[in-house]
Amino acid sequence: MAPRFHALTAILDDAMAAGVGSGASVLLAIDGAPAFEHHIGVTRRWDAPATPSAEPGAPVEAHTRFDLASVTKPIVAAALLAELDARGLDAALPLAELLPEFASAARPGITVAHLLSHTAGFAPEWLDRAPDPGGSRFRAGARPEGPPGVHHRYSCVGYIWAGFAAEALAGDSLEAVVRRRVLEPLGMRDTGFRPQPSERVRIAATEWQPGRGLVHGEVHDETSAALGGATGNAGLFGTAADLLRFAEAIRTGGEVDGRPALAPAVASALTTPVSLPHDPGFGQALGPRLDEGWMRGLAASTAGHTGFTGTAFTTEPGGRRSLVLLVNRVHPSREVDAIHTLRARVAEEAGR
Repeated sequence: MAPRFHALTAILDDAMAAGVGSGASVLLAIDGAPAFEHHIGVTRRWDAPATPSAEPGAPVEAHTRFDLASVTKPIVAAALLAELDARGLDAALPLAELLPEFASAARPGITVAHLLSHTAGFAPEWLDRAPDPGGSRFRAGARPEGPPGVHHRYSCVGYIWAGFAAEALAGDSLEAVVRRRVLEPLGMRDTGFRPQPSERVRIAATEWQPGRGLVHGEVHDETSAALGGATGNAGLFGTAADLLRFAEAIRTGGEVDGRPALAPAVASALTTPVSLPHDPGFGQALGPRLDEGWMRGLAASTAGHTGFTGTAFTTEPGGRRSLVLLVNRVHPSREVDAIHTLRARVAEEAGR
């Protein structure tokens, strides 16, 4: 291990000792080859805040799966873009052509690109978290708060609609679309929605929530859970190695293991900045964010995404490095908020 990686290991060890979650997986690739790998901690340490687990979890290892939370979004974006590309279409397609709810909307003109760039005018969150499998209440009530293209506002609501758009376009479930268009072509065999109960032993636990107890092996995001657990905004579980394959596909323009995995137009859309109505301090592609603050230690030009549970990836499009950091930082509570500093420090050390 190169000397600089000893400092990276120490940063991660210190974070676990400070209670930033119970476990972490980190992978760094340089020029497509593994350069650093570190797994630390356990999958479960608490049954509730201040209540140690009666059955401590297994050590975090390479095969440990994490709730990817909003890292689901760029993967869903890639799947929807690939589905469009396979039909000779692109993200300029009006949403009304896919979803009847928008055929006579009060504010027409929303495109798929608006959904995937957080410029469609939707609220950040859908706060009706009562069970709604299939999303009938969501589909009846979730409408934009303003016209498209006027504000750039991060929106889980928009990405839930992106999931429904993918299903309408493909005539299939979101799970099937993501699997067929992204997971299988990229060889992401340990990633998927709604893991089986038997898989819980290798999944990192997340947060204790009122009414749900300790969330472990089920999607943490309350809205995704209410809608059935497989939505455009959250719900994927995966390993660091699988997420690294997605990051590498972005870095290389669509290739994994030296072979095409994503169409060039899809890979380009995932890294090309869209025009935003104001400057949020970072760039926005269709899915990933570009050059966000925590990523900048890795390189001058980066693409990636974070997830509320503590997950993140970043890569250098056309460059050398891809980095994945998976932490269950909400276990057992979201009160510990040191993940932002941790991400930035890991990216800075990885970029040295």
